[in-house]
Amino acid sequence: MTRKKTYESPEQRREEIIKSAFLCLSEEGYAKLSARKVAARADMSLGHISYHFKDMNQLLMEAYQYASRRLYEATYASLSAEPGNPPMEQLEIFLRSGFSATFLDRSYLSVRIDLWSASLFQDDIAETERKLYAVYRERLVEILRRIADERGSDHERIEKAADAIMAMLDGLWLDWQRRRNMKAIENGISSCLDLARCYLAQAPAA
Repeated sequence: MTRKKTYESPEQRREEIIKSAFLCLSEEGYAKLSARKVAARADMSLGHISYHFKDMNQLLMEAYQYASRRLYEATYASLSAEPGNPPMEQLEIFLRSGFSATFLDRSYLSVRIDLWSASLFQDDIAETERKLYAVYRERLVEILRRIADERGSDHERIEKAADAIMAMLDGLWLDWQRRRNMKAIENGISSCLDLARCYLAQAPAA
């Protein structure tokens, strides 16, 4: 008889379940996700799923957080690697981090899009998505604020720039899923940078 994997702590077991749910989502999508499939992927009994998560919605939210955390960690690592860069270069690093091969891979992107879809029908998933979006957007705003300070720009323009760039980033991920066109990604990143320069240009003297 095959023995189940053993883990050193409940936290490790819980994390393995979340990763397994992410893998199941990437392979079969939200509609086909089940506790039984996640348990089989994690090599655990069904009892472990119900012990760590009150229902599948909670597990979905955790899987979404896991997917987003991977993106945030990669972005922070890229920015931390070159902390002394000028603000505009930091913005380009921030933008490009989300479009590396890891995050353009079908398995990763399909999970994000699938869970965006799930948020239309599940209020708790929608709330989780909004909170994660806010964290990512705030990181963008921090960089835009540095650009505005460097250029002597009006801070009232930062919110407009952030909203426009975030909308463009979402569109680029969806467009990649449709066309797989790397030139479109490059054009989109370039347009985001142009947009930041335009919105945060130095205010004319009175």
